Amino acid sequence: MSRALNLYFRLSVKELERVIEDYQVEFDQALEDTFSDDELLKYETMIDSIAALYVQPISNELSFDDFYAYPSQEEKQRLFFESCRSSLVLENLPYFESNPIQVTYLTDLLWSFEEVLIDPGGVSNLMFRKDYLEELKRYKTMDSLLTDKVEKVVETKSSVPVTPIDFLVLDVYKELDRLKGFTIPENDLGEKPRRIFEAMKNERLDSTSLFRKSGLIPKDFDDGLERLKFFLRKLQ
Repeated sequence: MSRALNLYFRLSVKELERVIEDYQVEFDQALEDTFSDDELLKYETMIDSIAALYVQPISNELSFDDFYAYPSQEEKQRLFFESCRSSLVLENLPYFESNPIQVTYLTDLLWSFEEVLIDPGGVSNLMFRKDYLEELKRYKTMDSLLTDKVEKVVETKSSVPVTPIDFLVLDVYKELDRLKGFTIPENDLGEKPRRIFEAMKNERLDSTSLFRKSGLIPKDFDDGLERLKFFLRKLQ
């Protein structure tokens, strides 16, 4: 059964097209940086099944009343939708349970925008980005495919990453290594990513030690790491 996901933005069609083009280049590079040639071949079917993206204007015949909305968010969602100028359709969306690469692709894509209104389809309610990202956390990400790798992290305690959060911490350290000598604009970071960055920039910590040093709750720690990783990847 074919699934589709519809996203609505305040950006113009041309602005949205530019963001999508840039993101696809970044994600292709991320795949090459994450997997070896043999691994890319191994996961070729999974990569090829990532949903196709189509940018388009919003139909004049489409109105907010065509959707389902949470009563508590209806007015806010209505105002946002009425200000939208473009949409993005993800067609032939694979089931998230079977494609962790799609989960990472969609998660990182959503972090490319300040806000987006998402229609999951069917009788599901509209969702803003934050709520949809929370839903995606139920599924395995691309990092889960790395558990077969034996890659040691040089840190205050010698360890091997074994969980998705371990690999996420490893990814952030890789980005920090890549950006050595580069002035990172800390003012552009949100509060939670900045607290994690401050804990990471002068020493290498395992995920447990980093979590304790950040002083964040588990949910904010996970969110902050994801945002920090994506922020660093965009820096050249």
